[in-house]
Amino acid sequence: MKSIAIIPVRMGSSRFPGKPLKKINGIPMVEMIYKLISKNKSLSKVVVATCDKIIFDYIKSINGEVVMTSIKHQRASDRTAEALIKCEKKYKQKFDVVVMVQGDEPMVDKKMIQKSLEPFKKNKKINVVNLISKIKSKQLMEDPNCIKVVKNLNNEALYFSRSPIPHNNKSKKNFYGYKQVCIIPFKKEFLLKYIKLKPTELEEKESIDMMRILENGYSVNLVEISKETFPVDTLTDLQKVIKIINEKWKEKII
Repeated sequence: MKSIAIIPVRMGSSRFPGKPLKKINGIPMVEMIYKLISKNKSLSKVVVATCDKIIFDYIKSINGEVVMTSIKHQRASDRTAEALIKCEKKYKQKFDVVVMVQGDEPMVDKKMIQKSLEPFKKNKKINVVNLISKIKSKQLMEDPNCIKVVKNLNNEALYFSRSPIPHNNKSKKNFYGYKQVCIIPFKKEFLLKYIKLKPTELEEKESIDMMRILENGYSVNLVEISKETFPVDTLTDLQKVIKIINEKWKEKII
C-alpha cells in the first residue's frame, strides 16, 4: 500500500492569519509538522500543498517537497485532492492512500500516522478514517474551534459539530466526549470521488469537510488515540502548545 501525506496550508486563515509560518521554539509550524510526519517511514512521500508563494518558497528553502494549488479552495480536502493529482504526475507514482494532515496540528507524531493507516490494511471497504481523542475539559467541549464527533457502536461517525455534542455532556472522570484529530487518510479513489460531490448544507453550516461525506451516505471510520493533542487556531492556542511541548521536553531531559 503506497501512502502519501499531504499537508494543506494557507496564510489566509480567518481565525489566525499567517499561522503556518508562526514559530514554535524558533521553527515555523509548517516545518515542524512536515519533519514530524517525515519520521514515518511507511509513507512514500510527504508534501506540503499551498496557494501561497511565501510558504512554497520556505518549504523549498528547507529542501522539502511542496506543490502550488488554487487559491479558490474553501476546504482542506479539496486542496489535498488537487495536490494529489499534481503529485502523481510530478513523481510519476500512483498512491493508494492519501493522508491529509492539517497544517495546524504541531503535536502530530509518526505513531499517529501509523494508527490512522491501520484500518485500511484490515478492511478494504474503508474509504476514510479520522483519528479522535477524548475531550477532558468543559472549556474545550464548548470551544467552537474544537470539532466534536459522536460515533456509533461500530466506531463510525454519526455527526461532527462545532457545538457541544452530545447535549448531556456532564463529565465522567474528565471525559466530556470526543474531538476530531485532523489526521485524515482517504482511499485515493474516494478522495477523487469526494471532490466531485457538491458541498452540502450541513458541511457549510458546520464548516467541517467530513459532513459532505456523511450527508452523501458514506461512512467515516474512527480510530481513538490516547495522546492528547491540540491544534493551533488562535494565538492563545499557539502559546498553549508551546508550553506543553516545552514541558514534555523537560520531562525527557529530567
